[in-house]
Amino acid sequence: MHVIALPILKNFWESPAHRDAEHPLRAWYAEAMAANWKNPAELKAQFKNASILKGNRVVFNIKGNDYRLVTSIAFKY
Repeated sequence: MHVIALPILKNFWESPAHRDAEHPLRAWYAEAMAANWKNPAELKAQFKNASILKGNRVVFNIKGNDYRLVTSIAFKY
């Protein structure tokens, strides 16, 4: 998978109020970059707590659901 918003994530975790999100977001980023999900079912097999929404949106629970990361994923069916 190609993540296009790393600067946005970095900007978020560098803010004083969200420094605790850095490690979990970096871990998510590493897993997402290594992933090759062909469909939502494959994603759910890896991230059981992810929520699949309409419009190719997926919400990931970050740091035990302290944060929620809303993404848009273009699956190659």
